[in-house]
Amino acid sequence: MKRIIESYLRVRYAETDAQGVVYYANFFVWFEVARVGLLRALGSGFRNLETAGLCLAIVEATCRYLAPAHFDDEITVQAWVETVGRTSFTLGYAVLNRATGQRLAEGSTAQVIVSFDRERRPTEIPPGLRAALLAAGGRENKA
Repeated sequence: MKRIIESYLRVRYAETDAQGVVYYANFFVWFEVARVGLLRALGSGFRNLETAGLCLAIVEATCRYLAPAHFDDEITVQAWVETVGRTSFTLGYAVLNRATGQRLAEGSTAQVIVSFDRERRPTEIPPGLRAALLAAGGRENKA
């Protein structure tokens, strides 16, 4: 069963365009809020990765916009683990209006674990993080 982590936000005025609608790129910022929350909930926050000399490189990001969000809307950003590979994993996201439950957007990001040295080489997912990602419902990607 997939473990879904939720983050709650209120749309700030600065996140909207001249029409009062959230500017599309801000959804990726919200995905990051949810990604950080998910990794923290799994016990492998960004600080733990950095301490181990590792970081995440986002190599792909998608977002499908379904309905607009507006200034002062309360939103929920959900994140979950989709797939887990040897050096990378994919997360899924959904953005919902908290008042109505309407799905506003859905998307995904693919992350590669990278060494924090000069070469920034892809490296294997640390065993503890890999186990947590799989326990959270991620499908193993053998490719």
